[in-house]
Amino acid sequence: MRRGLTIAMIGIVLLFCAAIIVVYVSIGSVITSSVEKYGSAMTQTSVTLTEAEFSPTTGEATLLNLKVESPVPFTAQPALLAPRIEIQIDPHTIGQETIVIKRLMVEAPEITYEIIKSGDNLRKIRDHIKDAVSAEQRGQFPLDRKGSPKKIIIDDLYIQNGVVIVQAENLTGNRETALLEDIHLENVGQAENGLEAAALIEEIYASVLQATTLAALSTDLNLSDQMRNILRGASDETEELVNHLRNLLEK
Repeated sequence: MRRGLTIAMIGIVLLFCAAIIVVYVSIGSVITSSVEKYGSAMTQTSVTLTEAEFSPTTGEATLLNLKVESPVPFTAQPALLAPRIEIQIDPHTIGQETIVIKRLMVEAPEITYEIIKSGDNLRKIRDHIKDAVSAEQRGQFPLDRKGSPKKIIIDDLYIQNGVVIVQAENLTGNRETALLEDIHLENVGQAENGLEAAALIEEIYASVLQATTLAALSTDLNLSDQMRNILRGASDETEELVNHLRNLLEK
């Protein structure tokens, strides 16, 4: 699979977009509740975090067991499980308008990609994120935000040892697994001098969907109605991916 983002990025960016709104004045359980509140509002599905530790002096944080559930009507749960995420925030930017995350590492994420006749869980989440972006542009996301919204830049983002589990009605045994290549993404949001939460997610989401679709294609998918559903969902993505899918369908 070509170098790019994976669906693990959904959880990573979602987590920090949610948490960074309050992280400069928060620790521990406050970060956890904020991730769950804002993450769930953005994706319109359940987002949970077991534990968070944060040092405002060093800017170091550790987050455990991030889960992003699949939205209705999908049944594969969770869509994302990230057991451990480590963060290094530039302490000099804590409290400023734009917060810089110097290094973000997610270890061994597990992503479940569910395909049904009407579409897939990842594109359903994208639709909800787009709604959040529109609300953000009107100053209505999050609903309880006070003052100027925080912006985010991520210098270096790493994903290691991840897997994608593909679940579809026409798969033998209903599930197949693909390994994710290790990812290193640089300077997210830098060109815009920082991005607000939903805008940051939207900017990377097309690449997320392209990479996860290509990962799914590395499994033994039954190229029938399920692949046609993916093709319909990918119609607004890159010509490269759409052509790839069409070639598979024509075999």
